[in-house]
Amino acid sequence: MKFGITLKESGGDPAGQALRAENLGFDSVWAGEHVVWRHPIQDSLMQMAAAAAVTERIELGTAIVLIPLKHPILLCKAVTTLDHLSGGRVRFGIGIGGEYPREFEAMGVPVNERGPRANETIRLMKRLWTEESVTFSGRFFQIEDVGLEPHPVQKPHPPIFVGGRRKSVRRTALYGDGWIPYMYSPELFREGWQQIREIAEGAGRDPGEIEPTVWVPVCIDDDYDEAARMSSRALGGDYDQSFDSIVRKYALLGTPEQIAARMEEYREAGVEHFIFSPSGPEEVTAEMPERIAREVIPLFGWG
Repeated sequence: MKFGITLKESGGDPAGQALRAENLGFDSVWAGEHVVWRHPIQDSLMQMAAAAAVTERIELGTAIVLIPLKHPILLCKAVTTLDHLSGGRVRFGIGIGGEYPREFEAMGVPVNERGPRANETIRLMKRLWTEESVTFSGRFFQIEDVGLEPHPVQKPHPPIFVGGRRKSVRRTALYGDGWIPYMYSPELFREGWQQIREIAEGAGRDPGEIEPTVWVPVCIDDDYDEAARMSSRALGGDYDQSFDSIVRKYALLGTPEQIAARMEEYREAGVEHFIFSPSGPEEVTAEMPERIAREVIPLFGWG
C-alpha cells in the first residue's frame, strides 16, 4: 500500500509542504490545478519543481493537469524537465475537466472537444517521449520531424495517472499507468476497476501494470457529524455545489478509527494507493498531515 497527500491549492510554500510530507513518511505528494478557477490556484508542475528541489525520495504527482488546455510539445518538455530535476520521481496525473467551462472559453478550446483532445495529446506525448523523431497528423495537432531531447529519466516515460470519474475508465484502460478517480465510493471504485481490467485485457494490456489509486477528501474529528459538516462546507466552496447529502459517501470522516475502517472498504475494492486531500477549515487542515501519518495510517496496518 502507498499513501500520498495533496498540497494546498493556493500554494503556500509547496517546497516546505512537500518536505514535510516526505519527513512524515508519505510515499507521494500531489498538486492539482486549473487554468481559471473559482479561487486562487497555482500551476501544479511549477509547484512540483519547487518540491523536487528540496526532497529526495517522495513521488511527485499532478492531480491533475487538464491536458486538453495544454499543447503536447510544451507539456512534454515541462514534464521531462521535472523528471530530470527530481531524478525520475514524476507521476503525471491528467484529466479532461469540464466542470468549469469558463476556463475552456478563456483558452479558446471547445469544452465538447476535451475528451478527443486528451486522447490525442496522450498518444503524441508518448511518442515524443520515446522516439527520436516524430511525424504526426491528428485531428488537433500536426507536426513533422520533431524530436525532443533529452527524453525522460523514467523509461519508457513518466507513468500517466488518469483522473476523473466514469469517463476516465476507458482512457485509463487504454492509455494509463494508473487510475485516480475522485469523489468515488468503494462500490463505484470496485465497479470501475473491474471495467478497467476487462477493457485493458481486451486491448492486449496487462491490467496488473495499472496502479489503482483513489483521491479522497479527509477530515479528522472526534465527532463524525462535525467532520462531515466541515468537509461538506469546504468542498461546497471548491465546487460551487452542496455536498451535504453526499459527503459521507465520498469522504473519509470522523475519528482515526472510523477513517481506517472506511479505508479498509476501499482496499477491499482494489485500491493500492490513497491520495488524502485534507478538507475543512484552515485551522483543522493545517495539522492534518501529521494526524494522518501518526494516527490514521498506523491503524490501517502500514505505518
